[in-house]
Amino acid sequence: MTQLTTFEAGHEDLIHGVAYDFYGTKLATCSSDQRIKVWEADDTGAWVLNEVIKARAAGLRPASSVIKVAWAHPEFGLVFASCSADRQIRVWEEQEHEQRRSGHRWVKRAELTDAKGSVHDIEFAPNHFGAKLASIGADGHLRIYEAMDPIKLHEWTLMDDIEIAPGISKESEGLFCLSWCQSRMEPQMMVVGCGRDNTARIYRQDSHNKWVAYEQLPGHGDVICDVAWAPSMGRTYHLIATACKDGHVRIFKLTDESSGSGGAAVIPQGGQVRRRFRVECVADLRDHNAEVWRVEWNITGTILSSSGDDGKVRMWKASFTEGWKCISVMGAEFDGDAPTK
Repeated sequence: MTQLTTFEAGHEDLIHGVAYDFYGTKLATCSSDQRIKVWEADDTGAWVLNEVIKARAAGLRPASSVIKVAWAHPEFGLVFASCSADRQIRVWEEQEHEQRRSGHRWVKRAELTDAKGSVHDIEFAPNHFGAKLASIGADGHLRIYEAMDPIKLHEWTLMDDIEIAPGISKESEGLFCLSWCQSRMEPQMMVVGCGRDNTARIYRQDSHNKWVAYEQLPGHGDVICDVAWAPSMGRTYHLIATACKDGHVRIFKLTDESSGSGGAAVIPQGGQVRRRFRVECVADLRDHNAEVWRVEWNITGTILSSSGDDGKVRMWKASFTEGWKCISVMGAEFDGDAPTK
């Protein structure tokens, strides 16, 4: 039996984003009501309001929805970032000496204003790469920022500005999304979903440290709403999940072709051997029968969760035969275990 715990978030409009911190003891929600709410779990497991960050405090322009929130690794403090329809990214830090719900508990440390359109997605890089933050939005540009001194979170430098969708000047139809590779054994890589051509691509740096698109994740019949790169936990391959408006959750397996015998390697300009991944779609899951909006892996990369317009959160796990099965379905009106399949 699946037990759900609910609480009244108190937002006055659509909630766009929900994000746990590293330890799962804090939760941030953001909404079209131009508010960010931070919650924390008390000793009983109930969620208690920590702070409400309102439009005026956030510096939002009128009618600017807050679209996404993302937490930094605790190595850099109690920090999260938010992005919004007013083209801004803001970095927030908690002041533990301030009283909860005082309006002063969370301080805006930085405001990043390079985007020329709504910012759709943000994510902090794995902490072993330093204090880095990636963003992507409607102007079709992937931007990577870095705080050279993590103690000074008000100083962020734009390190890379990569044009993902050429020809976009301001706003584009569709969605853009991103996810970093979390592996400590790999160089910097991320998967980027491009709403203009219904595909996702793997980006990594070439021999000149320039970010370049390499492999493509094919087969999507509509806009990709979300991407998630699974933690590797010692696997010899990578897994990436995508959520699509065509109602499908897809899982792709990336295998390094340059390391094994007979594997092909890419040799770019300069003669430096660069790896190439073989891309396989190992699961095409259609149970939502509705647009799928979010996908997220657990900390070991063994269980995938997905949510969509059917009002359900579905949990997926690979069987011993490597087939992916639905192991749980959660919804406000659902009572019971996953259906037998």
